Amino acid sequence: MTPEDIVFVKAIIAFVLVAGTGMAGFWLWLRARARVAPDLSKVLDAVREENAQLGADLSARMAELEERVDFTERRMVQEREPARLPQPPKARTPV
Repeated sequence: MTPEDIVFVKAIIAFVLVAGTGMAGFWLWLRARARVAPDLSKVLDAVREENAQLGADLSARMAELEERVDFTERRMVQEREPARLPQPPKARTPV
């Protein structure tokens, strides 16, 4: 074997090691990416459920506030006798 052949074999071994490491990293990245997809659907379902719950809570609170406003409007419309200040006592003059 000549020194050029030895250099060529070393270059092939180095290439196989680097390419193998790169392919292994790429394969691990693909597997990790495939595992993330189902988790996103679970998170999305949880967010949708929370959104529905918050919407229902908001609707209930709005209904309660509307009832309070209606009650306040009815109370304001009712006729009441206006509050009057007490009449000052009539002054008596000595006779």
